[in-house]
Amino acid sequence: MKITHILRGSAFISAVMLGSITGHAQTAEELLESGREAFLDYRFNEASRFYGQARAKARKGDEDVAERLSVYLRQLQQAENFLGRVEAIEIIDSIAVPRDGFFSHYRLPSSSGRLGGKDQLPDGVGNAESDYVFTSERGNYKLWAQPSDSTGYMTLVESSRLTDGSWSAPAELDPELGDEGDAIYPFMMADGVTLYYAANGENSIGGYDIMVATRDASDGTFMQPSNLGFPYNSPYDDYLLAIDELNNVGWWATDRNNLDDMITIYVFIPQELRKNYPADEENIVELARISDYMLSQPLDADHNELIDRISAIRPAREEKPSEFHLTGFDGRVYTRYEDLPSAAARTAVRKYESARQQLEKNEKALLSLRENYSRRRSAETGNRIARAEQEIEAERSEVNKLRSEVYRALRQ
Repeated sequence: MKITHILRGSAFISAVMLGSITGHAQTAEELLESGREAFLDYRFNEASRFYGQARAKARKGDEDVAERLSVYLRQLQQAENFLGRVEAIEIIDSIAVPRDGFFSHYRLPSSSGRLGGKDQLPDGVGNAESDYVFTSERGNYKLWAQPSDSTGYMTLVESSRLTDGSWSAPAELDPELGDEGDAIYPFMMADGVTLYYAANGENSIGGYDIMVATRDASDGTFMQPSNLGFPYNSPYDDYLLAIDELNNVGWWATDRNNLDDMITIYVFIPQELRKNYPADEENIVELARISDYMLSQPLDADHNELIDRISAIRPAREEKPSEFHLTGFDGRVYTRYEDLPSAAARTAVRKYESARQQLEKNEKALLSLRENYSRRRSAETGNRIARAEQEIEAERSEVNKLRSEVYRALRQ
């Protein structure tokens, strides 16, 4: 007879007891699955018992069971360690949103950067398979995930806007950030050295865990990443921790609540220095799994004003396509007319851009004439080339003059 096990809360009945009642001796595979279910429900002692029984029952040469048991035991040990140091953060809100594009529901000021879709990749740069791209406050730095050429894992890459307005080729961050797994959903703090991201490598307790790594500003390398532990992470997937330093609010997303095509976003108050709950805290498991986020708040907590303030924030506008690329005398890169400081500057840039584009068009036509002349020489083509060269020389002088007028307008 097939037994359906109830594996949640007080309704749980030990699969071992059911086996003895029915006379059914569980196989190593079944014990492994029972242990996994207990682990997912934060019943770590029961998970440990089941895994021990699975090891005893495993047949020699059963590599699948041995491999899964090794992974499960590692995750269990990690989770048990985390349970002894659950961070005492204060969660102020919980929001269920559609999984696709969940990051669009984070309410971050422009000072925290921009969380956007893959349409935020510069044209011709990168091949993001993730649906997410982080852009810095100034818009000159981007982070995203794409498959590594060397490992095949999803790897974090970065690109910076150059002085001519173009973007550098994507450069992989330290491959060790993924820890033999995928790394996705990066968020770089405004300091440029503190990186949060999600990874499902060997340091994960199951699925994706949120990690933090610190960058050495002198050489760009990263120190050994750290798993944030409980309550940020869970045996399920946890993603994209982002910090709003202006309002002292943090955000992260998780699918621990099993909402099918929805995902849960928690809003919390970050701490300057980590403070953990006592290991013997009575509700430590509930606090770790966030059974009720209100348990994390003081009895007299009132966050309505803060919630109203961050709810009124509108995410930084999506990048619009570049209309031109112009580096100002102060090194600032302008890409849209609306970003220019005055009407005079906009007029000057329009004249300059029109003349510059016409010059490029005529230079291409001259190149075509020269190619034709090399294949079939004729006096007519030679004369056309001579006239075109004179006209282009005059156009170059005009473009240089208009560029000088642009700089004068920018200085006014």
